[in-house]
Amino acid sequence: MTSVLIKIYLWLCSYLPGFRKITSKWMYQAMGSFIKQEQWTYMNYGYAHINGEDRFADLDSSDELQRLSYQLYNHLAAEIELENKTVLEVGSGRGGGASMIKKYHKPEKMIGLDFSGAAVKLCKEMHVTTGLEFVEGDAENLPFSSCSFDAVINVESSHCYNSMDKFLAGVNKVLKPGGHFLYTDFREPKEIPELERLIARSGMKVLRKRDITPNVIKALDEDHDRRMKTISENVPKPFIRQFREFAGVKNSVVYNQFENGEMIYYSFIMQKPLPVSRD
Repeated sequence: MTSVLIKIYLWLCSYLPGFRKITSKWMYQAMGSFIKQEQWTYMNYGYAHINGEDRFADLDSSDELQRLSYQLYNHLAAEIELENKTVLEVGSGRGGGASMIKKYHKPEKMIGLDFSGAAVKLCKEMHVTTGLEFVEGDAENLPFSSCSFDAVINVESSHCYNSMDKFLAGVNKVLKPGGHFLYTDFREPKEIPELERLIARSGMKVLRKRDITPNVIKALDEDHDRRMKTISENVPKPFIRQFREFAGVKNSVVYNQFENGEMIYYSFIMQKPLPVSRD
């Protein structure tokens, strides 16, 4: 019965973006209320290396528990130089990604923006570091001036937005010329052509595109036991099944969709073009 309800929910999300945005915010608010410990500072599905195709991140022992989720960020962030730069994460969630980018990639300033006030409040309590800030705001109406950031990162968040067009236009606006947009998320195969059309219309150039679905599935396999344990120990019983679905554990609807090709997880490295010289 639960899987049927989840499928109905996903169908409603596909056809009613406003419904998706509202219910996603509720879930993130609930996550901020139910699970407060530092063992769950990420809300993404993670990324596991396959055949050594990526740079393996060196982490402090205190961060090893979050390796798979961080590797989804590092898969993007390792592509460009972020040291001493100004970086924005849109959809920062519980702050683990922004905090570890600040720690390991050393931007001068890192700002995490999220739609959930509860998540932002939690981040401000958990991640206190010089040069790291968290603010509440809407991805489709970014509250920053033009040309403010050297890089923008967006991880597994955009599937909740009403308008990718507005979001991409906002990213292009706040990026400095030559700045990079580091982006990863999942879509149904039929949605990919429209996503690529909107990216092209935004004016940003795609430098690299990858199907990372196998990496995500492997990460969910490796992280299954930890996710199940964290949910069982922290979430009230009436909500445990919903949270397991949200976390993408084995045999959840989303996990099965990745396995059977109904959902594809892509990553993109994009760049805002430099102004054309008139000389």
